[in-house]
Amino acid sequence: MRGQGVIMKIGIVGAGVSGIGAGRLLSQAGFDCEIFEQGSQVGGVWTEGYHTFGLQTPKSLYEVPDYPFPDSYPRLPSGEELQAYLENYAKDFNVFDKIQFHSSITRLERKHPSGWVMYYTHQETAEEVKKTFDYIVITTGIYFDPYMPEFPGQERFKGQVIHTKQYRAPKQVTGKKVVVLGFGKSALDVAGEVTKFAHEVTLVYRKAHWPIPMDILGFLDVRRIYLTRFVAQFLPLYQRPFKWTKWVHKYFKWLIYGFWRLTESIIKFQYSLKDCNVIADQAIEIDIFNLDFLPRKEVFQLMRQGKIKNQKTSIKEFTENAVVLDNGQSIECDVLILGTGYKANDQFLPESFQKSLEKDGAYLYRHILHPDLPDMAFIGRAATFSNSLTAHLSSVWLAHLLKGKFQLPETEEMFSEIESIKEWKRGFMPSIASRATVIKLHMVHFHDELLRDMSISPFRKKNLLLEWFGDYRPSDYRKVLSELDDS
Repeated sequence: MRGQGVIMKIGIVGAGVSGIGAGRLLSQAGFDCEIFEQGSQVGGVWTEGYHTFGLQTPKSLYEVPDYPFPDSYPRLPSGEELQAYLENYAKDFNVFDKIQFHSSITRLERKHPSGWVMYYTHQETAEEVKKTFDYIVITTGIYFDPYMPEFPGQERFKGQVIHTKQYRAPKQVTGKKVVVLGFGKSALDVAGEVTKFAHEVTLVYRKAHWPIPMDILGFLDVRRIYLTRFVAQFLPLYQRPFKWTKWVHKYFKWLIYGFWRLTESIIKFQYSLKDCNVIADQAIEIDIFNLDFLPRKEVFQLMRQGKIKNQKTSIKEFTENAVVLDNGQSIECDVLILGTGYKANDQFLPESFQKSLEKDGAYLYRHILHPDLPDMAFIGRAATFSNSLTAHLSSVWLAHLLKGKFQLPETEEMFSEIESIKEWKRGFMPSIASRATVIKLHMVHFHDELLRDMSISPFRKKNLLLEWFGDYRPSDYRKVLSELDDS
């Protein structure tokens, strides 16, 4: 690889799905890997979460391509089942013994002419340790620390303010007046759950978003339509669209428009969104690049029944016993639960990375490399509808790169490509703090690019009909992982 010495020893930060996947695949390619995990378990975000948390997509969309979920698992595994699955995966692929648990990375120092010195603190002994690596892989992703905004008057509020991650038991809300802030999956899940125990539940949100049904009208698996190459051509154009795709967008705008309006009509009917007064402001083909989620259908039933009261506004301030909203209303509140998502843990990363952070995140080459940080890669900073698959394909890409099976462009070309990604995303995607990582339904196009870089055919189906109209899922890429070796 241009500008690097011989790479043998790799340090991996994080033991979530991206970290153990990178550890397995880079070890499989012949590298000596060591993984550092702040917590006490494998699994990252799946090691703990709100009461009754779990997977929001069918298990076949989240599984590792060559490591299927057990048949005994339900269609939507719980958080505990996911953590057990990932731990078994780490053990079965001889990754578990490579993990240093309770290890918090404090800083990374660049060696010359190549490599890194990693400083970390062992939480049980408080001892600071340093180790030297030829290469560092950051797999902590963008969902690490709970994001907890503060509001005027919060210090005088006599109630409790917690993040959805901290809602662990019904006793926290039993008989109380609860306000849930947000409109993502965790906010809606928790709002639906606490109605079983709370005296009153109010959902406060600035924008409603389109829910994505797991089964259209209750019987047709949504993946069989929306995760196909055919429907991917109806999305806002990819960064480098096919010529015929541009032709369709130019001459058949009415078809594309009609497809998405039909989709909206079906979802409105399926969830009775009009009755719930939660119709999204943005068109679904744009909003889907924002806060996509597959909700629990009972949440919208609870809205219709008035058991979850909706307030489309923001919190202005606290009083002693209430939250005051921007629309002028005051809601008595004992517990405020923040469904405000997470933020990345980037503090220990080098200055070059910190300087590259913009309002919508850090843009990377192929969502993996920072051109100014040789000997470092990022896995898990590409958000798709199958993050586990994307992380594993990214790790295979990295393994091929480090083995010299393909070459990177010059630094200037990589920066030019990053600027092109910015222009493309900012041209149509919602302005959110994590936009730099967003790929979502364009994942088949992104995966195609990774495979083409490696001179691997991106077409994984048995025939042309399935290639365009069959849904893509992790199992289609099984051989890409299993055939990686140290040759």
